[in-house]
Amino acid sequence: MRTEATPTDISPARRSSRSADSRTLKQRLGAAVIPRLPITRHVFNHIRWELNATWVRLNNALNPAYIAKRSRIRAGTGLSVNVGCGPFGAPGWVNLDLADMPNLSLRYDTRRALPLTDGSADRIRCEHFFEHLDPSEEAPAFLRSCHRALRPGGMLRIVVPDAGRYLLAYASRDNAAWRELGWDLDNLPPDLGSPMGIINHVFRQGEEHRYAYDADTLIEFVRSAGFSDVRQTAFGESADPLLRDDRPNHRPYSLYVDATK
Repeated sequence: MRTEATPTDISPARRSSRSADSRTLKQRLGAAVIPRLPITRHVFNHIRWELNATWVRLNNALNPAYIAKRSRIRAGTGLSVNVGCGPFGAPGWVNLDLADMPNLSLRYDTRRALPLTDGSADRIRCEHFFEHLDPSEEAPAFLRSCHRALRPGGMLRIVVPDAGRYLLAYASRDNAAWRELGWDLDNLPPDLGSPMGIINHVFRQGEEHRYAYDADTLIEFVRSAGFSDVRQTAFGESADPLLRDDRPNHRPYSLYVDATK
């Protein structure tokens, strides 16, 4: 289960696979070895990712370089924080991800906690990260940590795939509705084959997505963590100008929610 680090784009454009000749040696070795293991690829990926997360947590506890970075972040105030930033870390922001990415401030397992002091953040954003969290334990813990880290009046912005729009498109059986989401029912990838194939791809994404959200569900999740004002917004729209820089490739199929502490 990958909860951070992959730039999550669920549109058809991201589904083109590499040719066998373009794969790295590590990828070719994995393709040869993993099918022979007595576990499924999903279990293998989950174990590998959790081992990586454990390694990052150990570094944060013991590695002087990690400790120094975390101390500098914890000493800051008025912070702008991007959680699960992937390769899109921005200058002037505290960019957090579990994987080693460009422009990263700190590798950190943010699923249950943030490396921030109470009230030190002006704003926190997470774009196509929240759906990777387990809804029973990780998502509530993450939201509580965001609420703790934000100053009074600080804002959290969450962007996830809009499950409601996908289900409306499925129920409509209208290709025009699917095209608005970036899909063409007349030209689906062979491994999807049908609208239900799209639904499973979007909601599950190779077992990486843990929950599907519509506006009502996401708003209730966030409100239960103590946020006073939670509302659905739209691409590029936020009361905080610094939270309007949404990724354009996610626009057709995303749900945008802002929450104020």
